[in-house]
This record gives sequence, C-alpha cells and structure tokens, in this order.
Amino acid sequence: MSIIPTRNALPEGFETHVEAEERRAYKIEVLSGGNKTQQQLARKLQRCRKGARCNTGACDVCERLFRLRLLRQLEPILASRSHWTRASVVPADFLFAPGELGNVDLNALRKKISKRFERWSLRNRIVIAGIDISYNIEDNEAVGWQLHLYMLVEGEHTPQLAEAVKATFPPEKTARVPYHFTQLTGRPGAALTYLYKSVFWRRSRYTVYERWPVIRTRNLPLKRPELRELLEFIGRYPIGARLILRGLRRDGRHLIVTKRRKPAK
Repeated sequence: MSIIPTRNALPEGFETHVEAEERRAYKIEVLSGGNKTQQQLARKLQRCRKGARCNTGACDVCERLFRLRLLRQLEPILASRSHWTRASVVPADFLFAPGELGNVDLNALRKKISKRFERWSLRNRIVIAGIDISYNIEDNEAVGWQLHLYMLVEGEHTPQLAEAVKATFPPEKTARVPYHFTQLTGRPGAALTYLYKSVFWRRSRYTVYERWPVIRTRNLPLKRPELRELLEFIGRYPIGARLILRGLRRDGRHLIVTKRRKPAK
C-alpha cells in the first residue's frame, strides 16, 4: 500500500510526526542492543526517510502515515452509515508464552479471523478490525503475549450483535473482561485510531486488599527484552498487516463498500 501523508488537520490526540520520530529513535536504541536480527531491524528503521520509507510494522513514522491514510479513507464510509458498534474481544487461543511470539504466523492468524467473519451470523455487516498485542502480567507473574481484537461493526449495539461476536470468538479464560461493547457516537476519528494502535503496553493486573480484594489493571511501558521480542515479530510484516477489512475492498488509493445482499440494521 502506498503511504501518502495528508495535509488535513490531525484528529485530537493523534501523535505528531515529531512524537513518532522520537518513539522510533528509542526503538532503534533498544533494538541495537539485541540479537543479530534485531540489530538488522534497527538499521532498517534508521534508514527510513521521506522518499525511501521502510514500510515495516515496527516503524512508528510509517505506522503513523498509514493510520492517517486509513483514517481519511474510512471517515466517509463511517459517516455514510447510521450506526456502528465498537467492540474489544480477547479470543481464546490468542495467548502465547513469553519468548514464543516469534513463532506466531500473523498472516495465518489473519486468515483464521477472516474465515470466522465469513461464517458468523452477521455476514452482511462491514467490519473493520485491528489486531492489538499486549504483554500481560498478573500479580508480578508473566501470563504471556495476548493478541486481541478491536473492531468497528456496522449496526447498533444490540444483543444480537453481541451474541454473534461472542459465538464467533470464544473468550480467553485468563481474560477478566473478554468482551466490551459500546455504541459509537460523535466523530469516528477516535474510534478509528483506537482500532489500529501503534503503541503497545505491559498490562499489569494485580489485587489490592481493602475491605475486600479488588482487582485492578494498569498499563506500563514494555521492558527492553519484551520490546525487542515484539518489534522483531511485527518487524517481519509490512504496515497494515494487523488490519482486517470485511465488506470493503481497495480501489486504487480508495476503500469502497462491496455489494451486499441486504443492508445492516
């Protein structure tokens, strides 16, 4: 996919080019202290510049440009539909042990997810889904790399929609809240940037004992070895490899809605 920066105003809270460059510089420093493959990735990121982009999923600058382009392409599509539901899903079998992330085949995983969309009961709906990754910790013990989905599904947030998602993606047993649904309101920019993220976290779940035990979660920066493992994994794939579109197809630089049997309600 061609990466073409837009001159339009940035959505509120969207990272600037300078912020993306700073994050990339830190990743180059971290990768430079890793193994041979990670050092090669560091040099690839270092060579990335205007007119000669690296187009790797590990590059913050390339990911930022991709996310901006995606936002501009999808805004009119979202605006043309009355209702959208935002869903986060932590599916079973998407949890991988520390050190095993490199064994995951992202392309095969995307195909698996797409096949599930083909078989689910909401076949006529547009779906825009992004695969996110977190390193999960519980009470200071590593749980592993959790891949999960952030989705925008065409239609109102109804019990039918929620049950279709749950039936399609059984929950991860270790996830405290495997599903979360909200009706999308307001401008779609924040929702679009939410579903395809470029910042990854160490998600720490811990128990606080007050009058009774309370489970809390907070996001922390990845430690350097964890960040190297993650970057080596996503650095194998081009930008956009974590994005799944259903009911849409590319027509040159544009996204258009494919023909469907009946409109979604």
